Amino acid sequence: MAELKATNGGVWQDVRVSLGPDAEVTGKLSFVTPTRIEGKLRGEIRASDLLVIGAQAVIHATVRAEKLVVLGEIRGEVQGASRVEICAGGRLYGDIETRCLVVQEGAMFEGQSRMGQKSGGTQAERPVLAGVPAPVEPIPAKPSPG
Repeated sequence: MAELKATNGGVWQDVRVSLGPDAEVTGKLSFVTPTRIEGKLRGEIRASDLLVIGAQAVIHATVRAEKLVVLGEIRGEVQGASRVEICAGGRLYGDIETRCLVVQEGAMFEGQSRMGQKSGGTQAERPVLAGVPAPVEPIPAKPSPG
């Protein structure tokens, strides 16, 4: 059993399932308990709880997880997460759909983020490159009646 200590707001908890750095998997994986992946994975991952992508992991997949912590590398789309945290040294190349996005200093994020409610609701979309938001066009002021 691997254990992660919370660093920010208690996001991390005990991880009960782990795929080691020597694991290479192609296909669809589904987890219902907190899981940590350190190996190589190509395909699709579904996690109804916490999913930790370890520092040695290289993931080429569509990821659906309730909570996602990225310490390694993901190339693909992240969908329907309540929280995504890309930690220092973590790299995520692809689009993210989440209610809460945390990109720590030293992390890499290239893609677009869609933040808002899981079902319906208003969503804001902003392209992000390497953890820096793209410039936002200013809204021109309306001329005052004169």
